[in-house]
Amino acid sequence: MVKPVQPTEIKNKKIIREVIAQIRRPISAEVILRNKEMDKQLENLFKK
Repeated sequence: MVKPVQPTEIKNKKIIREVIAQIRRPISAEVILRNKEMDKQLENLFKK
């Protein structure tokens, strides 16, 4: 029988800290511009 892992039992806290840091990192201006350009291209595609 396999014992289920409880959410509080985190084996590698370093990995968890890295993931949380990446989630909290703000979105860069380059990514925002790229997303806006993609939105415009999709709008043009769907208008036709």
